[in-house]
Amino acid sequence: MNKMVERSVRDTKDMLPVASPVQQEDHPQSLFLDPDISDLQSGSRLRGAILEYSGRGISGWIVDAQSPASTVSIALFVASHCVEEGRTGRSMPARIGPRSVIGRPGFRIDLSTPGVRRRLARALRNTLVEPKHAQIYLRISLNDGEYYEIPLFENFTPSEVVVALGFAIEDYDDLLFPNNDNRTIAGPAAVATKEVRYICFYLPQFHSFEENDRWWGPGFSEWTNVARMRAQFPAHESPWLPADLGFYDVRLPETRRQQGDLARKYGIDGFCYYVYWFQGRRLLEKPLQLLLEDGEPNLPFCICWANENWSRRWDGSDAELLLGQNHSLDDDVRFIDDMADLLLDERYITVDGRKIIVVYRPSLLPDKQRLFEIWRERARELGIGELLICNAMTFGEFDPRDVNCDAAIEFPPHTVSTREVPPADVDAPPTFAGKVYDYVDAMRSSIGKTYDFPFFPAVMPRWDNTPRKGARGHVFTRSSPEAFEVWLRDATLRAKGNSFSESLVFINSWNEWAEGAHLEPDSRHGRAFLDVVRRVASAEPISAQIRNSPDLLDCLSRQELEWAVKEASTHVEVLANLHRSGLTHSGVQRVRNGTPVEAEGASDNPAGSLLVIENINSQTGERVIVDPRFEILVRGWICAGNTFEASRQRTGFLVLSAFAPDSAVNSGYCLIVDWHERVDVKEYMKAESKDCYFGFQLSFSIRDLPDGEYQLAVLEVGDGASALVRSRHSIIVRR
Repeated sequence: MNKMVERSVRDTKDMLPVASPVQQEDHPQSLFLDPDISDLQSGSRLRGAILEYSGRGISGWIVDAQSPASTVSIALFVASHCVEEGRTGRSMPARIGPRSVIGRPGFRIDLSTPGVRRRLARALRNTLVEPKHAQIYLRISLNDGEYYEIPLFENFTPSEVVVALGFAIEDYDDLLFPNNDNRTIAGPAAVATKEVRYICFYLPQFHSFEENDRWWGPGFSEWTNVARMRAQFPAHESPWLPADLGFYDVRLPETRRQQGDLARKYGIDGFCYYVYWFQGRRLLEKPLQLLLEDGEPNLPFCICWANENWSRRWDGSDAELLLGQNHSLDDDVRFIDDMADLLLDERYITVDGRKIIVVYRPSLLPDKQRLFEIWRERARELGIGELLICNAMTFGEFDPRDVNCDAAIEFPPHTVSTREVPPADVDAPPTFAGKVYDYVDAMRSSIGKTYDFPFFPAVMPRWDNTPRKGARGHVFTRSSPEAFEVWLRDATLRAKGNSFSESLVFINSWNEWAEGAHLEPDSRHGRAFLDVVRRVASAEPISAQIRNSPDLLDCLSRQELEWAVKEASTHVEVLANLHRSGLTHSGVQRVRNGTPVEAEGASDNPAGSLLVIENINSQTGERVIVDPRFEILVRGWICAGNTFEASRQRTGFLVLSAFAPDSAVNSGYCLIVDWHERVDVKEYMKAESKDCYFGFQLSFSIRDLPDGEYQLAVLEVGDGASALVRSRHSIIVRR
């Protein structure tokens, strides 16, 4: 449920922090919800104050009146783009003198880190072009799923918002796109040598067993749900069916061998198996049992204890309970002993010498601290060694310090923020009662995300649980191998930057077919998602599909873009698409320092070439003085020569070469976007039919070019060749 909070500016004389009764000064720019926490039984549910909102950060305090001791999730949104997330501290009762009061749990969203600045710049650039869509707000999410939205900067113009958040509009290009300023661009190996391994969550429910036969009917397995799925709306990619491996049974060694061979071939380093253990009773244990007996799949592995109730609703809730998790310390300590055979296997995955164990929801364990201490002691006694106990970041339980774990593992879709797509936008019928989300927006929300605790990043190829829930399912639209590649590349960079000497990236998942989150080949995409993992794991350049998609290029890190432009053939595509993306928002491009890499080795004024500059800022002279404070408009036409074959879908750059000696570093260039065939010139030149004369015009800013004189030239880039055609015209930059 979404609520827009009604708020007003109030006097701050009662705003006393619990730790100190000293009165604070009035803060006329403070943004308040309802700061009254003297009576939580009546009035508004959300209490608190937002005390700072600027380019440095957003801070304040929030209390949920219905659950004062609970933490609250907070996210900053620019339109539909989630920029950063955080949580409040815990609200503990305290006493000040004779009074008993509720603590005011603070929060701060830091907007000063490079990753957050980049996400904020991207969101602002993409949304402030249309001011009517430029809502900037905080989303306060409570534990029962209800959320509130608090608008910020309501009375500001778009340009004032940009300044308030510490940007200038012309800064967007520098923040988002790399400059080609003749720097040596490092390849992936030079950036970070840390090894990254890719681990897929593995669902063992692809065989029938006694309990499932009793609960769901004879022969039931996950394939039962997949086979009966149907499209819920016209754009719904459904159904999908298994391709290469078919409707397999994981009890067969040949099936598990094929899974291992396929995973290794495409860069998967291991599986993380879900373990269903209920006070010593196991379900779905057959694949792990056979893994120890026949060794298939012969692949590194670890385990994730899925320690929730087993219910008919498939979502971890207690509704229609089938088998309960009655957690107690006496029962839970036996888990390590029961898993010892697995943990002692030489293939078990370690990080920095510690065996990794994932607990899906450690908050459900009654005495976590003591339990994990016993686990560690028992692991040493059994010869297992040291443990690295990790929590899955699910249901708002993100920080491992809150649940006595060593590290956290992202678990999308729990760890993403994305806009909900109205059913009408996908032509969903009235019978569809589920929710539709945007995959690309979800991917964007994870780009560059860091935490102040040890963590392993995770990604998901898709998400669609309509095979299980039918018309009540949740569907992420716009998923694609290309968007998944962008997400996986960013997760790899984040893994290299974390606190472990060796790191993991988790993928949700290898075979969650009934949630649409599978890497295994299917009837719609074949091995495309697997091929993404192979390319990223082997540090190959980004795919051509990404290079041709400004929407996805916009999500790549500067480092990834620099790798993409390392080779000349790639550089033109990437840079052209980036410029076009920027031009759609600003209408004018900015001259980039240096010269394009394609200029090296280009034919210089090849035979038959001709470049005519018709006018510069409507002036027809060969030397035109320009003021760098204003835009420059150049019109002209070109013939690249008899030996150069350029397609009608041309790529070219206007190059400004400094006349001064040893000043190449002060040269600049920009993309020519507006090409058009000049039939009038062709007739005037009495040209042969094979000759092409193309006109162009472009507007650009030169504010970063030093004063001096610059000769104009056009660099034409074709298939495997480039030509630099110079003119007699020049501009004189004078401040």
